[in-house]
Amino acid sequence: MSSRREEKERLRRERIAQQDAEAKAASRRRLRAILFAAAILAAAAIAGVIVVATSGGGSSSSDAGQTYSKNSVPAAAEVGVQTTPPPWPPEYAHLAQRLKAMGLPALNEQIFHIHAWLHVYVDGKAVSVPANIGLDQSTGTFSPLHTHDTSGIIHMEADRTYPFTIGQAFAVWGVEFTNDQLGPYKASSRKQLQVYVNGKRISDPVDYVMHEHDNIVVGYGKPGSFPTEPPANFPSGL
Repeated sequence: MSSRREEKERLRRERIAQQDAEAKAASRRRLRAILFAAAILAAAAIAGVIVVATSGGGSSSSDAGQTYSKNSVPAAAEVGVQTTPPPWPPEYAHLAQRLKAMGLPALNEQIFHIHAWLHVYVDGKAVSVPANIGLDQSTGTFSPLHTHDTSGIIHMEADRTYPFTIGQAFAVWGVEFTNDQLGPYKASSRKQLQVYVNGKRISDPVDYVMHEHDNIVVGYGKPGSFPTEPPANFPSGL
């Protein structure tokens, strides 16, 4: 009788020990799954940072609240740009080549859609920013960075968040633009190329990343010959 009770007790202890071991094993499996998921999320976050940092031709940096994207306009993106006096119509003959060289994203107004205003002056006279920059209807070549009219409003509509720069705007337009040259006009001791954003002069206009409702002025001539912050009254909804 005694041995039967002892056998039952032994079997009960073994069953409890087995259940406890199974519970601990399940707990370890859950912990490993959680750690694995955390590792995947961390890797994805790191990859996202790398993509953002490398998009637009290089890493970004900031200078007194201004953002720049390095090498946003490579040499191959200057094919066909105009170096004659204005007016400067949109240059379409080499548009597809320039877009490919810059590696711009696809056009999509639903995902990323912001606007900036571009004013251009040469020797104190306003230069018209033409309609349909970057929109070549004849070939169906459409840039995510473009204009719709002659207001000077630059539309940036892409399939992902992207650091479009002032230099890329001129490259899409098809006009020679460097930090010291606009079209045929080069900076000298008498005349300068100056670029202002929201009334503040910027140091590297080619690689300056445009933000929503930036008021951009590109002016060549004697200092003081053009306004540094002209009106930029964006229409309702833009």
